[in-house]
Amino acid sequence: MRSRVIRIYQPWPTPVRAACYTDPAVLPEIDAWVDRLREQGLVPPDVDFVIRDGSGGPVGVLDDHEGEHELRPAGFLVFGRGRLRVLDESAFFGQYHDPARDEI
Repeated sequence: MRSRVIRIYQPWPTPVRAACYTDPAVLPEIDAWVDRLREQGLVPPDVDFVIRDGSGGPVGVLDDHEGEHELRPAGFLVFGRGRLRVLDESAFFGQYHDPARDEI
């Protein structure tokens, strides 16, 4: 009887565009980026990004068909595979890396 080995392969992450919330001043730029993606037909018309006052300062809120997702400082708004999503710093760097850093 032959033994069989099952292998699980994880796909390489595809390149994505991402905006990092580094300072409250970048939130309007992120909002404008989401507007451009919507106008280009890259995200559905019902996807929205708004800026709200939070207890720790302004937060960005992505509103899509799955609900509301808060973009907090050091978080990332990621566009890839035809959708937007919010990731915290740990999740983002666990999935993606800056190719320029490979040269350092």
